[in-house]
Amino acid sequence: MYTEETQMKRLGMRVVGWMPALWLFGVMMAGPCAPAAFAKDKLPVPQWGLDAYKTRTPDNVSDAPAVVLYDEYVETVDAQGRAVEREREAIRILKPQGRHHGCGVAYDVDEKINYFRVWTIGADEKQYQAQDTDFTDEGDTGIPIMLSTYKYRAAHPPAVDVGAVVICESEELLKPYLQEKVWRIQGDIPMVYEALEVDLPPGRAHADAWHKYHGVKPVEVAPNHWRWEVKDMPALTLRDIPLHPEWGALAARMSVQWGDAAVDGRDNQWRAIGEWVTKLEQDRPAPSPEITAKVQALIAGAPDFYTKLRLITESIQKDIRYFVVSRGIGGLQANHAADIYRNRYGDCKDKTTLLISMLQVAGIRADYVPVDDRRGIVDPEDPSLLGNHMITAIELPADVQDPRLKVSVRATHGGNYGCFAAQAAGVISGTC
Repeated sequence: MYTEETQMKRLGMRVVGWMPALWLFGVMMAGPCAPAAFAKDKLPVPQWGLDAYKTRTPDNVSDAPAVVLYDEYVETVDAQGRAVEREREAIRILKPQGRHHGCGVAYDVDEKINYFRVWTIGADEKQYQAQDTDFTDEGDTGIPIMLSTYKYRAAHPPAVDVGAVVICESEELLKPYLQEKVWRIQGDIPMVYEALEVDLPPGRAHADAWHKYHGVKPVEVAPNHWRWEVKDMPALTLRDIPLHPEWGALAARMSVQWGDAAVDGRDNQWRAIGEWVTKLEQDRPAPSPEITAKVQALIAGAPDFYTKLRLITESIQKDIRYFVVSRGIGGLQANHAADIYRNRYGDCKDKTTLLISMLQVAGIRADYVPVDDRRGIVDPEDPSLLGNHMITAIELPADVQDPRLKVSVRATHGGNYGCFAAQAAGVISGTC
């Protein structure tokens, strides 16, 4: 998702979404619409906001355009694993350039904003509340996608001048099929205080993992109700650094799982995530009679394994248009191979699905591999669904020793796999 989400859409919110990649076998796995609600009655600034307003600006952030004084998430999880998320955030504007660091809430067809309220305490200490006309809904206009149900509700409150503090509070019913929170604890402005709470039903476990941060232990503030706190997080600014790594590869974050991936051990967590993706896509590659006939005609007389791969991948490249349609879980789950082949379009997970289907007809096994097209975003030590792309792992027969298949990976079960993308010149090997 992704000049990094926190930079691209840092209207004040650390967006938990993914952006599409324009690879041949690639898909946007971004989440994304539901009518939003916000208070129409005038309400006073809540006490937590007044307390945050009193927070002193640290001396070492004076050069920043703005500073997050307080940011707290509370995930309340029901017995089915679905979460309601409440966020409270207070941001002080330090320079005119900091005025765009406001508040926003991302939502999708599978989500609902219960409320979204925003206030400003001006530099003159007067209090203002954002009204209906101060909110706008924005779509996926900044990324190459043809249709998406993803929306972003942005607040544009009054009196956002230097010295003002913007105070935001929202509550949202999250997607029912995701049981993970990616907590982005570092942004492009400094943060004084951050907290995350996960309130779980009795008996439900959780597992957390950290990226580019030493991590902190949670406190059990109530039975099976866990709280993490982070203080004095510096901004990550790469503006004047040439040829720098991906922003999201360097920014600190934490992922917490409360579904099937809430198990001990990084390998076990990754395995659970892989099993979830496999189950999500398990019936999608079933070949239709039309696909079967097409493949049989394509590979008739093909002299070797490599030639079969080339003919099938070239066919998908030439005949199937890259076209992203993302509706709710459709941002994660592929269409059926028969529909992709008939409609002649699809995104990366769709093209992966069709490739797996066609290879199946040819007697070649292949699997889904969720990845990210930006180096370092996916972290082996941070099991998560975070990623923006799907490629295909193709099992190489033990007797195939073709020098054109330059990269392979041996799986723990002993199988040898190559990961492939397609280019105009034919098949090239890539990395898993």
